[in-house]
Amino acid sequence: MVLEIQIYSLGVSFLYGIFFFVLLEINSKFIYSSNMFIKVICSFLFVIFNALLYFIILMYINNGYIHLYFFLCIILGYVCSNFVYKKICKK
Repeated sequence: MVLEIQIYSLGVSFLYGIFFFVLLEINSKFIYSSNMFIKVICSFLFVIFNALLYFIILMYINNGYIHLYFFLCIILGYVCSNFVYKKICKK
């Protein structure tokens, strides 16, 4: 894979980690405020939607090649946005 495509994929994976954090915060409001059936449906649809969306993005960028460091960038984006969110909420 060309280095330019890998760097672009890493950047998109990092941004997807941030996007995932935002969606997880929205989803947590549904999970903690509804009945059991809604919790299960929301969680299932959340996981399926995010997995499909990420793989569609990867198909568009680099023909669907998945590497471990893409997932590490997603985790890094999630952790960074969580850190920033906690810093903002404490003030």
